[in-house]
Amino acid sequence: MPPDPPEKPSEARLIGLGARAVRRARGMTALQAADAMNLPLRTYEYFEAGQGRVNLDYIHRFAAATNCDPYALVLGPGLGSTEFARRTADTKMILIFLIALSEFESRMGDRMTTLDPRALIEAFTEAFRRVEAESRAREAETESWLDAGRDRLAGKPPEDGE
Repeated sequence: MPPDPPEKPSEARLIGLGARAVRRARGMTALQAADAMNLPLRTYEYFEAGQGRVNLDYIHRFAAATNCDPYALVLGPGLGSTEFARRTADTKMILIFLIALSEFESRMGDRMTTLDPRALIEAFTEAFRRVEAESRAREAETESWLDAGRDRLAGKPPEDGE
């Protein structure tokens, strides 16, 4: 008989791992995070370890303490990523998305019931592809600018077209 597959970590554990990644990226100790959340260190350690149930109050307090996106912490487990919250901590990607979605919901009201899921898939997919393409273009533009600047500082003559 094959061994049982390893037990999947709880949602609270995955959120805790996301919180740990954000805290470390912010250069904070567990004690600093606990103090900023107004929690005893042990309580914070339980939160980060994912012991107990998901606590939305703690998630929002953690987000305020670390200046990250609380909704990215919540969504990370559903995306299968404990790094999602860290990767979006500065951009507040999910917070921005939810604000835009809230505005859309207010304008649409009950008409939301008539939306075509295929149109939503197409719209979201296209929007994310466009953001990705723009990001790649900015990265290439930045690298080109830096290369030209390094060359100028080193006294290298510019190439044709610069």
